[in-house]
Amino acid sequence: MTQTPYGFLPPSASSPGNPLERLLARVVGWLGWAVLMALGLVFVVSLLFWLVVMVVYSLVSGWITGRPATVTVLCQRYRAMARQHWPRRPAGQPASSTPRADAAQATGASMDTGVQDVGWREVREPQQAPRQD
Repeated sequence: MTQTPYGFLPPSASSPGNPLERLLARVVGWLGWAVLMALGLVFVVSLLFWLVVMVVYSLVSGWITGRPATVTVLCQRYRAMARQHWPRRPAGQPASSTPRADAAQATGASMDTGVQDVGWREVREPQQAPRQD
């Protein structure tokens, strides 16, 4: 048998004959899980607290500056998206047959020049030049 430098190591599990040791192991195990759940609860509560703080800050700053609050704008955009009322294309831009291009124009993600649709065309292989032997 190999001798460890630290002497006797306790058994990894409680002995089957000692009920007090088994009870104590179960209680300590449950306490460990309770501590982990309490840490998770503290984390969730702190996230909710800071969410409330940021919403109140957004509403107050919007009230002071006169601009719509970020929370209000996000709620309006989400409501419009849920109802599928997409932003309209700015006046003067032609309709595109490409849905992605339409969405980019409507959201302002593209330039004001508009999108030009390109039709498919056949590309021929280049002809081989005759060999000069």
